[in-house]
Amino acid sequence: MTSQTPPPAADVSRRSALALLGLAGVGAAAGIGVVRLVSGDETSPSSSSATGAGASTVEPSATVDAPAVNPTTGSGSDVATTPAETSGPFPADGSNGADVLHDPRALRSDIRTDLDGSNTQDGVELDLALTVIDGASGQPLAGAAVYVWHCNKAGEYSAYPSGSFLRGAQPTDADGVARFTTVLPGRYQGRAFHIHFRVYSDTTFATELLTSQMAMDDAEIDALYAEAGYDRALAADTDNARDNVFADGVDHQLIVVAGEATSRLTTTFVAVV
Repeated sequence: MTSQTPPPAADVSRRSALALLGLAGVGAAAGIGVVRLVSGDETSPSSSSATGAGASTVEPSATVDAPAVNPTTGSGSDVATTPAETSGPFPADGSNGADVLHDPRALRSDIRTDLDGSNTQDGVELDLALTVIDGASGQPLAGAAVYVWHCNKAGEYSAYPSGSFLRGAQPTDADGVARFTTVLPGRYQGRAFHIHFRVYSDTTFATELLTSQMAMDDAEIDALYAEAGYDRALAADTDNARDNVFADGVDHQLIVVAGEATSRLTTTFVAVV
């Protein structure tokens, strides 16, 4: 199985920026900010052969902080929309060749393998709970569909040219939550850590509500990579400020992380559409 390694692309303190402000009925992370539509794509991928523990200047900690609730700019109709971002060159949604999304097997919560259950990806297990909020009402959006995709530990995407690992979609439940089991993504030169996601109105995938990307604080992800032994990701040391998608800021796109990189991580995020 050969996968291509991706494309190009700052420095915001994560945990110090988190405030314990609630979003009614939602015990997860909330993305906030002004909608930012990005035209164009990430730079075309090139293979990375970087190895070695390299450049982390952060002393890894054994345990990541427990989940907090991301700040919001208000409640109800005042909740701000999550910034939109490019889908990048690897959406596998039929728009540029590969179409994993419209395979019925893509509706799955465990995305660590190809759609046929083979080719399990190595890496720290990561649970992701993504809550979708209707920005007009401030209420959880049940029955929507969330499509998630990201690179593997080595910085490679599936479906280009083959494979279907680390991709999948889930409907949101009555609380607006879609849950996934995956692995901690690596990163590649030119891009900081990121997870792509798209929200549709339902599982027909006919109406797109939001396409964006999740980010992580630079110090936090470097510590996790060091603790987990992600040597290639540490060597590909692009930070958020130099990333071609996140350079304008990631305050409203940071995921909340808990757990240990030596065993299992739990992440939460809220997408306001």
